[in-house]
Amino acid sequence: MANPPLEGAKAPGLNREDILRLVGDIDDATIADILSIGATYAEIEQALKWVGAAAEMPGLDSEGLTPKAELVCDILLSDPAFADEEE
Repeated sequence: MANPPLEGAKAPGLNREDILRLVGDIDDATIADILSIGATYAEIEQALKWVGAAAEMPGLDSEGLTPKAELVCDILLSDPAFADEEE
């Protein structure tokens, strides 16, 4: 049985399971935040690559990210569970 859509979810074509497959085990509030900005699969992937690179190169800035990918980065980095996994 499919999970019900999260309140405020707006990302066309993406759902909770898509986000979990991309990002890993994060809470529903973080998933809802990502879905609410309407980020695409590619933008979420871009954010994940940047977050991973930023962990290795702390001086890296967000130049080159789309605005939505930058928002996804901010959302992910504000989730303590995700930030702990990246260290």
